Amino acid sequence: MMTMRERFINHIRHGEDNVYVSLQIGAGGGFDVKLAGKEWVSDGTVQDTMDAYNRVGCDGLINLGLPGLGDIVPELAWKSETRLENGGKHSTSWLETPYGELRWLIHEHPHQSGTPTRYPISYMEACQKNDPFDIVYWYIEQHYKALPRIAEMVGPVLAQVHPQWPVSIQWSVQPFEMFCLATVPDVVMFAMTDPDRYRLLCDAIREVNIKLCQAVICAGADFIFLGGPGREMMSPELYEAYIVPDSQAITKAVHDAGGLVYSHICSPIEPFLTMGYYGLMGIDLFETLSPPPVGNVASLAEARKLLPSSMCTRGNIGLDILLQGTVEDVQRETKRVIDATRGSKHMVAASDYLFYDIPLENVLAVVETARTCR
Repeated sequence: MMTMRERFINHIRHGEDNVYVSLQIGAGGGFDVKLAGKEWVSDGTVQDTMDAYNRVGCDGLINLGLPGLGDIVPELAWKSETRLENGGKHSTSWLETPYGELRWLIHEHPHQSGTPTRYPISYMEACQKNDPFDIVYWYIEQHYKALPRIAEMVGPVLAQVHPQWPVSIQWSVQPFEMFCLATVPDVVMFAMTDPDRYRLLCDAIREVNIKLCQAVICAGADFIFLGGPGREMMSPELYEAYIVPDSQAITKAVHDAGGLVYSHICSPIEPFLTMGYYGLMGIDLFETLSPPPVGNVASLAEARKLLPSSMCTRGNIGLDILLQGTVEDVQRETKRVIDATRGSKHMVAASDYLFYDIPLENVLAVVETARTCR
């Protein structure tokens, strides 16, 4: 009898005739935290996520962040503090570098994921310096120091979930996103005002991230998470210059190492879908092809035809329906997703990770409906 991990990976690689359901739980959505009886999403644990999947009764993918490299590279050891104020959590993290300070500010309300209110690098502030990229190149060099000990770091994290659960390790792998040190609008400004130098910077980020991906997969992870901005953030020109070619290089490296690539883009994806970008990126598991108002995909059935048959997709029950709809609404939408994806590799799921306030009965309705359609 196969483990959940084996079933999940087998479906992505080969597909199956039966309906496969794998709702997205964890990754800061909050649904697992609610089931654990906790108020703050940041207090969620891997065990909470696994317990939530077991309670719901569907297969799951466990998303884990790359452990903090500061444990083995002192130069990357961020300091942090958190205070409670006006009903919220205010968290500050900072890192001193030879080129100035990097600082995060994150604000969290009960039942909601934390929202960054300050990113470490802004376009306007960086342009006031002699070389705005010096600090990023320094950051890249520190990551190389961690490579020999990645297995030592990742091993204990994977041991929490293997061999039963499939695991995706997540950090800002997409080079264009500049380690997520700046907002997407800011990195777009960097790319548009100095494209040649930004391309060179992304090349350097891509190379270190490829080595990190290979090390993480060799340490035992099943998936590398590779995101990408939706169409409201980027132009086709930037997708063709950065996202598609860099994704191809990264996914090839992950595949060569024996791993799989998981991508979650929950914002509007048209016209990039019709233009064929996602089909070129080498992704193994892609989500989501969501209809309005959550996404902008008019037809799930037609959208699925635009992607390679080798790609597995996951979704696409709107969070609006799961949050506000009745059990009957959820059952009807689940059947729509099943009918639209028959004959293709697909996992019935939501349009995004399940929110804290989504009723348990609606989540159970998805799983029970999918079972009756097997």
